[in-house]
Amino acid sequence: MEKTKNIEFRNMLKGFGVLFFYLIASALPYDFISLFGINYNNLSITLKSIYLLFYEIGITIIIIYVYRNDFIPNFKDFIKNNITYFKKYIKYWFIMLGLMMLSNLIIINFTSSNISENQETIIETLKFAPIYTFIVTVFVAPILEELVFRLSFRKMFAHTNTLFIIFSGLLFGSMHVIGNFNELIDLLFIIPYSIPGFIFAYIYTKSKNICVPISIHFIHNGIMMCLNILLLLVS
Repeated sequence: MEKTKNIEFRNMLKGFGVLFFYLIASALPYDFISLFGINYNNLSITLKSIYLLFYEIGITIIIIYVYRNDFIPNFKDFIKNNITYFKKYIKYWFIMLGLMMLSNLIIINFTSSNISENQETIIETLKFAPIYTFIVTVFVAPILEELVFRLSFRKMFAHTNTLFIIFSGLLFGSMHVIGNFNELIDLLFIIPYSIPGFIFAYIYTKSKNICVPISIHFIHNGIMMCLNILLLLVS
């Protein structure tokens, strides 16, 4: 009993530690490169994109290593049973998409913008650094964000699915909006951004395999990114 409590406590600390590392690392990419005497602002767009890409991949690799005892068995299981997982959980993506569209339609009636500031940032970045934006959004972000917001929160709330889903989803949504809004009313966009977080967390509680929400996250971001590219091409 005592051994089990110690393991749970260490897991909780690991979850807090990874979350803290992610938040700090995400806020310091420009300070990190300055340690090598390089001014980020003096770099070309290409070099900025390459640096940020490798920086985010580096963060992801570090977190994968920390969670290797969880991630590797889950990955092997997912490779073996991916078709079964896909058939069972892809329906939740359609539910998620419908709820996001509905909430966005409601929110735009109360705000001066048709899309969130975060979405505008993605579109602008896509214009100037399309390869970087595509790789990070479609491939890096799903792995990194699911490990941080799902696996870390699962370790912090190991015995309560409700709190795990609520806090995991809300912080996930908040991270996509806070820091990218013009008016307080724009914080309403936390709702549609939190919906994927709630759904991904729910999928994780059911599948008990972190690679399942990662795969659905891949699909979602990939489709959204392709739509953004299509809109840019026809506009």
